[in-house]
This record gives sequence, C-alpha cells and structure tokens, in this order.
Amino acid sequence: MAARNYIKCIAKAILVMRSFDPENSELSVSDMARKVGLPKPTANRILSTLVWGGLLEQNAETQKYMIGPVAFTLGSLYLTSRDVIKRAGPIVKRLNELTGEVVNVHIRDKGFSTIVLREESKRTFRFAYHVGSVFPAYAVAAGKALLSELTDVEIDSLYPNEELVALTQKTIATRTELKKELEQVRESEVAFQSEESRDGIEAVASIIHDATGAAVAAISIAAPVFTMNEVRRRQLATMVSLGANLISNQLGYRSVANVVSSMEEISAWWEQNQNVQIHETTPDDEVCQGK
Repeated sequence: MAARNYIKCIAKAILVMRSFDPENSELSVSDMARKVGLPKPTANRILSTLVWGGLLEQNAETQKYMIGPVAFTLGSLYLTSRDVIKRAGPIVKRLNELTGEVVNVHIRDKGFSTIVLREESKRTFRFAYHVGSVFPAYAVAAGKALLSELTDVEIDSLYPNEELVALTQKTIATRTELKKELEQVRESEVAFQSEESRDGIEAVASIIHDATGAAVAAISIAAPVFTMNEVRRRQLATMVSLGANLISNQLGYRSVANVVSSMEEISAWWEQNQNVQIHETTPDDEVCQGK
C-alpha cells in the first residue's frame, strides 16, 4: 500500500500499539510520546482512544498503559488460526497424557520466547506459567532450540552485550557461553535447561519446522528437578524430539530423519521404554528408601 493511502491517525495508533514489547510492557504518556515521536497531547489522545476500545488498559496506580483485553483476544485468535497451533494441539495433549508433565509450544520474537500452547502437569506440583508467558530465549529450553537456527552474527544482533541478564544463579551468563551451548543443540537437535529460568524446573525442547524447513516453533517438556535422573531425561528428550518430528511432518516438513508418521508410534515407544526407569533411582529415591 502506498504511503499516501494510509489513514494517518490509524497509522499513529498502530505505532503506539507496536511500542509495547516484553521489555516495555507498561509505558507512560511521556514514554510513548518519546518512543513514537509524537507530541504529548497527541499521544495522550491516542492512548485514551485505545483504552476506550479495550486495546489498552491504564494502571490506576502508576497511570501507565499496558495491553488490554481486546488486544489479548485478537492475539489469541491469531494464534489459534495458525496451522502450527492446530497441528500441535492434539500431539501436545497426548504427550502430556503419556508423560504427566507440562508440555509447551513456544514461538520466538527477537530475543524472547513466548508460550503459545500449554498442557498443564498432572502433578500437584505446578509452575505458575501460562499461555502468553514471555522469557529471554536463552533462559528456556524452547528458546535455545529456536536460537540454534540462527547464525552467530544474528545472535550478536539479538544480544549486543556479552553479559546476559540472569533469571537464576544457573542462567547462562554470557553470550559466548550461549553460542557454545547452541553448537551442542545444533548437533543433538535437543535443547536442555536446568533451573535457568526458575529454580526447581528442568526442561527439554526440540524445533518444529514448517514445509519450507523454517523453524516456526519449538515444543518443550518441563518437569520438577527432583523427579529427574539420566534415564528420565533421555526419555523426555526422545519424546520431545518425536513430538516435534510428528508436528513438523504434519506441517509438510520432510527430511531423512523425519520418520514419525503417527502418535501411535510415539505412544508405543513410550510404553516400551517405561520399564527401563524401574532399574534406575535418583538420590531422592535413595533417601526415601533409607539408603
């Protein structure tokens, strides 16, 4: 569309809406005027109109603005209309039923990873995350999986500083460390994280590809650290790989390694490999048994 055909007031409102991101989830009138390059009175009128329409909300205490319920509803509608969400839904649900663990689908937006689909754990121990939760991509398994598709130059662009912001004591500390780990993810095609986004949580993840081979999302399985041992970790890594493989297959992706054609195959693998864990114990198991 030629620039002369834009409705200027709507174009300005779009610029205002696009100013919100994970690092700027609440903005004042002054912040917005500065970011968009508008006079403060103009920014104030646009913000007031967007609040009236439900696209934004205003925090009564801080007077700052944030994304409103109508914008959230429209975003949810967009997600449900995406083929990857439709294809992933039944598979995510079945992986959750088999493993009993949290299963998430993430997408990447620049340097952040966002949950767009989630099946909650069957355990009484739950994580306080939900669809829409956003994390630095380097701090979660799904985010690392998606970052592994990028070049070092692209990683440098996303994270211009060598030091990375830590969420826990175990979060990857530097860009150099991140690049080294991403090399391992590219080789194994599985990403791991242990207590890097939140204490007590471990996760594994793998990339979902579309028909063109592009990485459109990543699927992850997360579990409490106290339930994990090497056998369990390998089992979940295989399950997340098979799940990503099947979703990618259904999206039209074809590769030499893309051999999973049905959820029944994944269920059969899980059933066949459950008995392996009986012969393995974690340190917590030994404590419970008095060893």
